[in-house]
Amino acid sequence: MNPLRICERLGWLSLVLSLVWSGAAVAEPQASTVRPPQGAVDQAEWLENMIRFHRFTAAEVRAATGLGDEVIAAAVKQWGAPSEASSVGPGSTGFTNADGTIRLLPYPGGRHPRLGFFEGAIHPQRDTKVSLFTPWEGGGYVVVDVPEAIWSHLGLNYLAHQHVPTIWEKAGQRLEPVEWSRRADGSLTMTRMLPDGVAFGVRVKSDVRHAEFQWWVRNGGTQALRQLSAQVCVMLGQATGFTNAAAGRRILEAPFAAASDASGHRWIITAWDGLNRVWQNPLVPCIHADPRLTDCPPGETREARGWVWFYEGEDPTAELQRLRREFLARPIPQVSSRQPIPDKLVVLTFDDSVASLHGNVSPLLKDLGFGATFFITEGFSFLTNKTDYMTWAQIAELHRDGFEVGNHTRSHMGIGPDMLGRLREELTHIDELCLRHGIPKPISFAYPGNAIHPRAIPLLQEMGFRWARRGAQPEFAYETGRGVAYEPEWDHPLLIPTTGDARPTWTLENFRRAVEQGRGGRIAILQFHGVPDRDHPWVNTPLERFREYMHWLKDNGYRAIALRDLDRYVDPKDQPQDPWSVLRRRQHAASVEVPK
Repeated sequence: MNPLRICERLGWLSLVLSLVWSGAAVAEPQASTVRPPQGAVDQAEWLENMIRFHRFTAAEVRAATGLGDEVIAAAVKQWGAPSEASSVGPGSTGFTNADGTIRLLPYPGGRHPRLGFFEGAIHPQRDTKVSLFTPWEGGGYVVVDVPEAIWSHLGLNYLAHQHVPTIWEKAGQRLEPVEWSRRADGSLTMTRMLPDGVAFGVRVKSDVRHAEFQWWVRNGGTQALRQLSAQVCVMLGQATGFTNAAAGRRILEAPFAAASDASGHRWIITAWDGLNRVWQNPLVPCIHADPRLTDCPPGETREARGWVWFYEGEDPTAELQRLRREFLARPIPQVSSRQPIPDKLVVLTFDDSVASLHGNVSPLLKDLGFGATFFITEGFSFLTNKTDYMTWAQIAELHRDGFEVGNHTRSHMGIGPDMLGRLREELTHIDELCLRHGIPKPISFAYPGNAIHPRAIPLLQEMGFRWARRGAQPEFAYETGRGVAYEPEWDHPLLIPTTGDARPTWTLENFRRAVEQGRGGRIAILQFHGVPDRDHPWVNTPLERFREYMHWLKDNGYRAIALRDLDRYVDPKDQPQDPWSVLRRRQHAASVEVPK
């Protein structure tokens, strides 16, 4: 029997409930693995999360973050000191959002989300856990582990704690931690790539008195996934009045699992579509309405939707009927047609309208079947020097050959505070010349000189740009040519980082170090200039070296695309709420000083 399900089948369960819930000794909970905050802003956000909303004790904050006593004491002073004995909820007014919607927060770890059956969840990960704060005054919160586990015909593909070994643990492979990303629409998203190329993720969006979940699996592997199901655990222990398994009522009527508080007036209800089964484990305590998916062939995506509702009233049966009509009867949203991000995906970009891009680069890329984006500017000596820079006729030929033509501003103007007022005219000039020469209006942009500014993003969006490539700064110094891979879960589509910025001193080893970052849902973004580049020797790439790079990509099974082709894999409208948070996190991780 599946050990995860043994707990609900134990014949002696009712005999021990009174002991467990009367305060008898239970196993000490195991804290989640410490995750130090990634910089000052990240630290402040997590401390508010833990102290203000989750009412963590200092010991729990320390267990989650590893921070010192002085830092924690200052945060407790700012956000209000909880009782050291308190383990349940805020105990104050409800923590709904200003618009009345349910507050969603990533669960920070440090406090075990269960009140019992700890041996069934050793070292719980915070990766898949979100807290939903009840809309009731002093009502606390529930922790939803979504998903707690994923099963397929291959076995246990994922588990959010230690209890039963997954197929990856049996193979000696370790999964890296992941975090939730706050999106521009207020939702939380999480994506995890498994070692076999299969990815799964969740989107959680709050509404008034309920939260909605979308769980998806994308099969980037080589074999069909069958018998796909998940366990989604709604843990009630931190919700006021729901901690005693003997109190309150339970309703398990597919597709609903529902639990009331001791008064029988407040209810927490969950359901999933499609449904595998409903059950509960009073020892945790938790309720389950676990989803399943139809078989998923390679290259396809499957999705299920779920809900958690908060209800106050005396007629839960009528409420379940209403929920069935108003939620489950809705058409299931169409599964995204976007493809899973494969390993070995590279975006090739070329800047500055250099003549050798037409004469040397384009023919080689066509022969190899590679896509690319050429960012066009009339800066430098473009207008007079047709030895070193392309003509517009040659630029139009790049378009006819199937390559993307992007916008790099009229004068190669660096985007700084003094130049923002000119940016619209600079972009419009290139747009109009493209249209005049039969080239579509560009939807991709590259920041000249890799200078970025927050106020540029709204203008780029207004002008219809979907993608924009920046440099490797500020995470890495310009001189190194090093960078980071594009992470769609975190990087704003108008702040896509350069993974490698080619230099004349580069060797194949430098090139490989950049492109080999393109795995696990990350995409390598390469920045070249002329091949060769006589006018900008500090970014020159010798032709023979470039040929070596491109043939290495081909020989090693890499796929090279243009920036616009990211649309096959990424929705540019799905943007992080804070475009700069990932830059701060990476800067902290790399110990790079933040530029002023």
